[in-house]
Amino acid sequence: MTAIDIFKQSLSFYGQLFNKLFWLSVASSITPVIMLMASTSGQQPSLFAVLIIAAFSMFFSVYIMSLIHQFSTDQDDSLKNAFALTLSKVMPVTLTGFVFGLGVALILIPAVLVGTMLSSGFETEQVRNLFIMVIAAIPLSIVFYRWFYAPYLTLVDGLSPIDAIKASNKQVKGNKLVFRGFTLLGFVMMAYVLILVLLNLMIAVNPVALGFAEFALNVIVMPFFSVFIYRLFIVTKQPEEPESEIQ
Repeated sequence: MTAIDIFKQSLSFYGQLFNKLFWLSVASSITPVIMLMASTSGQQPSLFAVLIIAAFSMFFSVYIMSLIHQFSTDQDDSLKNAFALTLSKVMPVTLTGFVFGLGVALILIPAVLVGTMLSSGFETEQVRNLFIMVIAAIPLSIVFYRWFYAPYLTLVDGLSPIDAIKASNKQVKGNKLVFRGFTLLGFVMMAYVLILVLLNLMIAVNPVALGFAEFALNVIVMPFFSVFIYRLFIVTKQPEEPESEIQ
């Protein structure tokens, strides 16, 4: 199986779940916006508002993941059942995400310090900042790539954060299909960003129309990325075994 095959499977999978994923994506995208507008009233958002927005975003992200997993394993597209699964998984997945973020921070801080020391001889601030970003991006890219499946391993296998990170690293390490899949996803995301840029150029005079167009595009596209990542995760999780899930 190739990355293109998984991409085609994901399109078919997404088409079968589109009506459910669409509304979850709408809720995931619009809830933080509404809460932010309601809580700030033109002022800087409070810490409480930020935490509530983050919690809602995480909940709906896990809800989407749960629905995809449920439909993949049981051919069940019930939002009610997926909601029940979400309630049991949202805290473990959130904890894994927190540990993931903490690990990233522990790697980012020394990377920035090293970049700062190495860039001390540069004359312009812009060049120094760019150099620091490049230095920090190298270890961060490796960590994100190796640990990316940790939340999925917590959701699917119930692994603890540390065990999920270890399992993700083991699954990804040396797996050419994972590398090709994420490379393909990178190209698709570049095309997505290009479309957003073109939208800004086309309707820059109308910010309301631009905001609506970007919102609609996010609602439609982002769930497909979740489907593709999940399918890639499942296919590369146990490649020696035939798949028993929806193709």
